[in-house]
Amino acid sequence: MPEGRIVSRTNAPVAIPLASRVSPDALLAAVLHLDSPVLVRHLGRTIVAACPNEVATGASVWDALRRPGGSPASACDPMAGGWIGLLADRLAGTVELLPGSPPDEAGPPAGAIARYPAVIVVDDDGHARLVAERPGPEADALLEAVHARAGALPRVPPPGSDVRSSLPGAMYEAAVDHARELIRAGDVYQVNIVQRLDAEWTAGPAALARALWAAAGPAPHRAYIDMPEGTVISASPERMVASDGVTAWSEPIKGTAAPGDFAALTTSTKDRAEHVMIVDLVRNDLGRIAEPGGVSVPDLMGPLATAYADHMVSRVSARLRPDVGPADVLRAVFPAGSVTGAPKVRALEVIREIEPVGRGPAFGSVVAVGTDGSLDASVTIRTAWVPRGVPRAQYWSGGAIVWDSQPAAERDEAWRKAAPFLAAMGAEAP
Repeated sequence: MPEGRIVSRTNAPVAIPLASRVSPDALLAAVLHLDSPVLVRHLGRTIVAACPNEVATGASVWDALRRPGGSPASACDPMAGGWIGLLADRLAGTVELLPGSPPDEAGPPAGAIARYPAVIVVDDDGHARLVAERPGPEADALLEAVHARAGALPRVPPPGSDVRSSLPGAMYEAAVDHARELIRAGDVYQVNIVQRLDAEWTAGPAALARALWAAAGPAPHRAYIDMPEGTVISASPERMVASDGVTAWSEPIKGTAAPGDFAALTTSTKDRAEHVMIVDLVRNDLGRIAEPGGVSVPDLMGPLATAYADHMVSRVSARLRPDVGPADVLRAVFPAGSVTGAPKVRALEVIREIEPVGRGPAFGSVVAVGTDGSLDASVTIRTAWVPRGVPRAQYWSGGAIVWDSQPAAERDEAWRKAAPFLAAMGAEAP
């Protein structure tokens, strides 16, 4: 790999090829010692970065996302100078009028995004390059790190920690029954119920990232976001929304079966109804920012396989109005309907009534927004949180409740979705 500092007589954008066939994990390992390291996906590429030069937290993330992160240039990549970070579930209170969230001790801020003037872009074929708005200390730090430290994320054996649920035993089934009563009364049509899992973890976030990603298998929207309060580690298979500035598209997941049993979903009246309900909700969300007649569903109820479960996934697309920017796109769909319910606002209220603890970084979104207005935002399912200075790890899992839901089956589904975390901890579902 190249070494040394970037020397230039101009402030022109920087683009430096790195070694071929380099692993994003190795690049992340190389920059972990730098400030605020991240790994995210952006429109088919993996972005690894560190050393941001601007940070926005809480409700101010919306104002930040309305400001250009830098100046796009043909010689550079739009993620050089782009925004990367977390929109947590609690940020929904800045989009809709909602009751306060349940307690979330040692959790992340409601929102936290940072602007990275230099990033490493890794194509899926393994080719990587360092790109920067201009020569500077951030680009120098990345270049020196990948030359001196490229290696592997730390690996530790599963510790065999006990895993505790916020809805243990019959409490999860009681929460499902509560939601079904509200559905029976016509108060809500579908609501997502979630348990938080807690376990002792002393090996640090990078080791958990390696263990969780290995257990989850390939995840198209995996992420690592380090911030002062702790670290988000996601193995998400779900895209909340992406946009190229002209078109926006969402890929909601609904319906869960055992691995290899997708056929059971296609014949399940419950799962198909649950899925179509959320597709309609996403169509409505995107319709707020689309040109008249500009929303379509090019793919409906297709298969999505993971190592631990099969799902149904659709694609909802929208032609954007000319006045719509990245913040508008994100606000239109956040939080994702697939992890809230329908109607969305009432489902969010019910969630805050039923769930005993906050969702932390889970069921929000990891976002990557380029200087050209492009964006890619996941749904933070299959997501863990490692609080700074606290020897524990947290993970959230649950599912959508409809009238046909069976409490015991819903509890089993929640634990099936926890399989990657349980494997990382060396634990079993109760």
